[in-house]
Amino acid sequence: MTGAAVAVSGCLSGSENGGSENGVPDLDDDELFEDIFVEGTELVLEFTENSSVEQVNVIDPNGESFAERSIAAGVDRETIEIGTEYEPGDYDVVALEGGDEQTTQSVTIKPDVRITDLRLARNHPDEMFEGASDIDIRTETIISVENLGTGPDEAVRLTFSGDAPRPTPDEYDGSGIYDEESSIRREADSIELPPGEGIILYSQLMPFSASGENASCSPETEEGAFRVILETVVQENSPSKEYGVSFTGEELNDCTIEIEVNS
Repeated sequence: MTGAAVAVSGCLSGSENGGSENGVPDLDDDELFEDIFVEGTELVLEFTENSSVEQVNVIDPNGESFAERSIAAGVDRETIEIGTEYEPGDYDVVALEGGDEQTTQSVTIKPDVRITDLRLARNHPDEMFEGASDIDIRTETIISVENLGTGPDEAVRLTFSGDAPRPTPDEYDGSGIYDEESSIRREADSIELPPGEGIILYSQLMPFSASGENASCSPETEEGAFRVILETVVQENSPSKEYGVSFTGEELNDCTIEIEVNS
C-alpha cells in the first residue's frame, strides 16, 4: 500500500568499473547494460542494443544467490522483485553468456528513510486527508517522510512518546497510520516507501487529544518535548525526530499548541 508520493533525489551506487560522483553505476563502457536502477520495489536491468546476455545472476551482500533470470534474445529490459524483506547492502549483478561471466556491476540497495516534517492537523486543517472529521483535525498529525536511499522500505508502525497529551501505549499493536485507500478500515497494515520518493502520512493515534492526561495547558504556557518514531521493515534504525511543544490557554480542549524541531 502506498501514500501520496513526490519525487526526491535517490540513486544506486557502486560499480566494478567505477562510479560517477552521484553514485549511479558508470555504464559508459559497459557493452551489455544500458542502465541499472530501482523502481518501486523492483530492480530494473536495461540492456544495450547489442547485448548478448543469456542469463543474469544477482548476488546479495552475504554472497548468496538472490535471483537468477534467463534472458531471451532481443529482450532489452528485465525486472527483479526486491520486495521489502531483503538484506540492505551491495548487490552484484552478473551477466553471463554461454555460461561465462561477461561483466559484473555492483549496486547498493539500501533505504534511508527520514521524517522531514510534522504538523499538527489542528493548525493545518486544509492539509488533512479528504473526509477528515473534526476529531481527526483536533487530535491527529501530518507527517512528511522521505526515502533518500537506493532501496525500498515499508512503514509498519507509528508511535508518539514524551510530552504528547496522549502518548502511544506500549501494548498498542496497530500501525497507527491512516489508511487512505480503504473505505472500511481506518488503519493501514503498512505503507510502501519507494526509494527517491517522499510521502505524507497521517497519524491514527489521537496523540493530541484533549482527553489525554499526559500534558496540561496554562495561560503562562506549559512546555515539553515529544518524540515520533516510524518503525520500518528494512532499515536497521527506525527513523525518529524530537519536537519541542508548548501549550498556552485555559484548558487543553481550547489550547494553542505550537511545535518546533529540537536541534
